[in-house]
Amino acid sequence: MDDFDVFLSHNSRDKPVVEQIGKWLGDRGLRVWLDAWQLRPGFPWQEGLEAGVQASRAVAVLVGAVGLGAWQEPEMRAFIARSRSEQIPVIPVLLPGCPDSPQLTLFLKAYTWVDLRPGLTDGGLARLLWGITGTRPQAAETVVAAPRENRTLPGERVAGLERAGSGSAGRSGNRTKRRALLWSIGLSILGIVATLGAWFRPNLFGPPPPPLKPTLYAVRVQVVDPQGHPVTGSSVRASAGNEPHLLPDGWWQVEIPAAKVPAGGRIKLWAVHVDWEGSSAVLSLGMDPNPQVEIRLKEPESWLRGRVVDGSGRALLGIRVSRQDGPSGVVITDAEGRFALKLAVPPGAHVRVGAERAGSQTVDTYCYAGRDSCSVVLERR
Repeated sequence: MDDFDVFLSHNSRDKPVVEQIGKWLGDRGLRVWLDAWQLRPGFPWQEGLEAGVQASRAVAVLVGAVGLGAWQEPEMRAFIARSRSEQIPVIPVLLPGCPDSPQLTLFLKAYTWVDLRPGLTDGGLARLLWGITGTRPQAAETVVAAPRENRTLPGERVAGLERAGSGSAGRSGNRTKRRALLWSIGLSILGIVATLGAWFRPNLFGPPPPPLKPTLYAVRVQVVDPQGHPVTGSSVRASAGNEPHLLPDGWWQVEIPAAKVPAGGRIKLWAVHVDWEGSSAVLSLGMDPNPQVEIRLKEPESWLRGRVVDGSGRALLGIRVSRQDGPSGVVITDAEGRFALKLAVPPGAHVRVGAERAGSQTVDTYCYAGRDSCSVVLERR
């Protein structure tokens, strides 16, 4: 298995900027794992993803305008588990367009992040390189420490002035006045800050406000057959949001701006498939910007109704009617020659129906499931 210096965990909607970051790192000699570059066509992508996680010595969890993607959460948890035993760096990276107050998971908040919201600057990218390699580049952007005099208490500054002016007894009174003045200014500033805080933010010293809901939801939908296996060839629609679109990994995604979310946050999603009966699911949107939902299709079912008559058009009673090209039950016509056959096929399917009676030949005909117009003519021998 090849080794990689860093695994780029990202939302698929941030792919363009993520590829720029990956190229920047690659130009500096790092081996970068990015799904678009490493997943070989024709093989299960989930296995390739797992192999990439195991083969990477660091992970950069990139967070953009729409937050974490559906697969970033399991990727991040896998690296955090490795971090505890192998000291794997887990580096949250805030991409351009990320909100000023990004909604990071509780796990990510414990790690020092790299802020690329001002853009892909050399300084910001150098900090990312530092986190991956552990070696601080010369061009790395550093946090400039505040000057010593700005981080000391008023009393410490006065003590410094006293040392600087020691030996001048005539200035002792001035030093005392200066000390008192500095303390007075400091207390006044604290009073102003407290007053403004109470005026503009009544709960400044109380519990924090509730977090804001996402401005955009990216709902991921997986359609499965009645046995729970993912299927292709389905279509999805939603009660709110933009038109659903199919992702390369086989999931459907519905983007729903917060302004289009109904009151109460509940939306409904439907899935249909030509081979099974459609189904639906109800989802309540909350704080997660990337919720997932599974829609399980149902076994197909339809009714085929029709009539059996003789060559003169007269209804035939007691005729045995059954499906000839698949499993089904058997029904007997009533006095008006009518029958209703329950089929395990979707409406519109083309089925072969047989009718037989003692003394008459068996007649097969083709009808469409879900219709009431199946007509069978049975002649006497």
